[in-house]
Amino acid sequence: MWSPLWKILERLGSLRLPPLRKRNRLLVGDPKLPDFLGTPRWRQYVHPRVLASVWAPRADGPWRPFHSLTLFAALDYLQREDIGPAATDPLPVNGIRAPDWLDTRTVLFIDLPGPQSVAMGAALAAQGCDLVCTFNNWPHPNALLPSHETLAALLCYASWLQDQRRHGTTPAPVAWLCDSTRLGSNPGKPGQYDNRYYLEDTQMPGPAYLRQRGISHLIHLGAEGVPVRADMAEHLYQYSRHGFAMLQTTLRPDLSWAPLTAMALASTRFNTMGYLMAAGGGFGATVPHPSSGG
Repeated sequence: MWSPLWKILERLGSLRLPPLRKRNRLLVGDPKLPDFLGTPRWRQYVHPRVLASVWAPRADGPWRPFHSLTLFAALDYLQREDIGPAATDPLPVNGIRAPDWLDTRTVLFIDLPGPQSVAMGAALAAQGCDLVCTFNNWPHPNALLPSHETLAALLCYASWLQDQRRHGTTPAPVAWLCDSTRLGSNPGKPGQYDNRYYLEDTQMPGPAYLRQRGISHLIHLGAEGVPVRADMAEHLYQYSRHGFAMLQTTLRPDLSWAPLTAMALASTRFNTMGYLMAAGGGFGATVPHPSSGG
């Protein structure tokens, strides 16, 4: 069912995180639990290439260059006995229905906490939507952001998604899966692993690229009452300057979609200072202690 994804998966080999083995151990999900289907099939997906292939954009589509592999690659640096699926269903995926406006003219930016974005993406992909993951930081036992919870959610839905998802021969609508907690709330303290990150330019297609593929509407899905994150706001403002229809929505408690409304965007410049890149790609590094030298 799945087409080869050689180009995108080869990039997994270039991602390197300082090994966690034999040092601190990080528990991802619960190894004793079943996956979303109630089976142990999640164990088939604890290898980066296998899990990434389930969640990757369709092989013959235009979105593969924007798909982030960092979080998938982290599986190679975790002990197998410490890996399992998420214990809870962050959103009831069986109750989510794709909205009528989600078509091939639309890019949907799902900007919810990581596990919820994963659940929403799984629900929409099972109904024909293509996906792009933007999870670009490394998990760590002493990390500022719990990216391991997003990884556990990816494992939880993997077998269900592989059974449900179908890659057709015609263009499909696409959703960007973003973790709304990515910017964090505070910088890390000395000794902490600062894995805050932002949406880089390489993760967002340019206006010309979108227009060449028939995209005219960009829609932001966030949590009710939560403002658009500063990095996303800058990207969306730049899109608006190129004439794209900029709309927003939320998911109601009853799982219905709130009506689309126009986004009010202002010129803004996101400050990238203070975010720590990992040596092998993606974001994450231990905050150094102040030097005792003069």
